Amino acid sequence: MCAHVCIFSYLPWFEVFYKLLNVLADYTIKGQETRWRELLESLHALHIPDPGVPVHLSVHAYFSVPDLRQLPSIPENRNLTEYFVAVDVNNMLHLYASMLYERRVLISSSKLSTLTACVHGAAAMLYPMYWQHVYIPVLPQHLIDYCCAPMPYLIGIHSSLMEKVRGMALDDVVILNVDTNTLETPFDDLQSLPNDVVSSLKNRLKKVSTTTGDGVARAFLKAQAALFGSYRSALCIEPEEPITFNEDAFITHRSSTMRQFLQNAIQLQLFKQFIDGRLELLNSGEGFSDVFEEEINMGEYAGSDKVYYQWLLTVKKGGGAIFNTVKTKANPAMKTVYKFAKDHAKMGIKEVKSRLKQKILGRVHRTIKRLVGNSQLGHKKRVERKKDANELKIREEACEVTGMHYSPVLSYSRTATYLECPEV
Repeated sequence: MCAHVCIFSYLPWFEVFYKLLNVLADYTIKGQETRWRELLESLHALHIPDPGVPVHLSVHAYFSVPDLRQLPSIPENRNLTEYFVAVDVNNMLHLYASMLYERRVLISSSKLSTLTACVHGAAAMLYPMYWQHVYIPVLPQHLIDYCCAPMPYLIGIHSSLMEKVRGMALDDVVILNVDTNTLETPFDDLQSLPNDVVSSLKNRLKKVSTTTGDGVARAFLKAQAALFGSYRSALCIEPEEPITFNEDAFITHRSSTMRQFLQNAIQLQLFKQFIDGRLELLNSGEGFSDVFEEEINMGEYAGSDKVYYQWLLTVKKGGGAIFNTVKTKANPAMKTVYKFAKDHAKMGIKEVKSRLKQKILGRVHRTIKRLVGNSQLGHKKRVERKKDANELKIREEACEVTGMHYSPVLSYSRTATYLECPEV
């Protein structure tokens, strides 16, 4: 019975394969060769199911197909969990900035499982973008010359090889030592990012440092949305024409600090790939909807509401021409854009309703406060009225004694308050 198993796959199902390897190891220890072979044969013959579909390969080997559109969570995602435990927030921020600027990045560790986890975990924080250059989670010793490559790369290397690597002519390379949690960089990439984005990201990461769930991944997603979410305002949509992206429009409407970053960002391969992917989906008629688009619609970023509604107006520009094109299905891209705008408009309406509800609740609280104040004032007035009535009685008695005529004019008004809350 074979004692060594290696699973090759282009699918990033890390947790699934880790579980299957544990099952195979258990079969090996117990000498259950039949089950061992049946499991491998079932896995090899498996057609890739849709995300979320449960798969039963054997009594002990079952799993749900990972949904790669969902954000990775701690502790379910082993890569992100190990990366977040091994590397502190400050170094995570520096590495994130270096990857955004597409630097040459080396990550080293004495433990291969930690090394691969940190490389994959760091790359995942670029979502919805993906690293477009040389990507080697564990560099074999005979390929060590790759570290001298002139193009951007993200390479994981065992710490035993680092002494030899440092002896090479390495210029402008960012090095993260996971074992010592230290980062060396000749660049000021983090300082080059917009300060408000970095501050918000740092604060969010510190808040979720002791929690589980997708908080870490969502913190980076919010940063990506703040940096690149306004791409929709630069979509050029014309009847009977392919949808295109206007780089100048993408840059000019942002703040001066953001413009400096975006001038460089539009030259990055990861950004170009992102835009090309979005345009391809729109022009093919497939459309798209993911957590990144949902994050943009949350409207928590400076100017995002304005950008969002400008984008919707851009879609509607031309009025009947565009929508007639949609109806006749002459251009599937226009149909997709119309559906995309309609779906996101619904999300925008929900947000408006939520804000209106909060506004009404605030009005209710203010009204209650006013009523309580009026109640206290009313008590004071009742005391004064009782005092006036006593005074009136004394004066009437005095008039009877003196024979004088006394005809007071008293005016009282009662106000009723009605509170109406419109349905939301």
